[in-house]
Amino acid sequence: MTTADLEQQVASIADFLRDTAETVGHPDILERLVTPLRTTMEDLAALPRSDDFWAEQANDRSTIFKLDEYARRRIDRDPNDRRASRTLVALALRYGANDGGLPYLTAEVAADSEAVGDAVIVAHWIWSEVGLDTAQELRRTLSAADPVALAGLAENHQGWVGVAARVALDVMAGASLYEAYARRC
Repeated sequence: MTTADLEQQVASIADFLRDTAETVGHPDILERLVTPLRTTMEDLAALPRSDDFWAEQANDRSTIFKLDEYARRRIDRDPNDRRASRTLVALALRYGANDGGLPYLTAEVAADSEAVGDAVIVAHWIWSEVGLDTAQELRRTLSAADPVALAGLAENHQGWVGVAARVALDVMAGASLYEAYARRC
């Protein structure tokens, strides 16, 4: 597969994500999803064909389906692999997974409380585009977060991360995503 072929596969996903990110009011998340998606696809394409990953494949062409499997294997080896987790979130959002890939953000939220901003965006995305209240999935993801750090962000951060932390705390306290947004946005 040529570099142009790989880029075309990524570009079609990026276009969808761009349009939808703007629709849900969070175009700022686009690069935090597309850059890891592109890089992970490049990693897959560069993976030596002698690697065990390829032994189980029908052919040695890099595809979006194989990218998903490759990223999942990377997460299995290293749950803190942010590029792989963001790749899986991007694919989940593109292909309509009911949880939007929120479980793949759990390790990131545990390591960096400010990642709550993107977790809330993903939950809101699914709620806005699919109509599912993803509060339960968001609660599971946020269970890894430091509650003291979240409270600090909610109290002291003036940007989106502060709003998201307030939404997150409401959801963690049992509110639906709709209720939390109505209170905070």
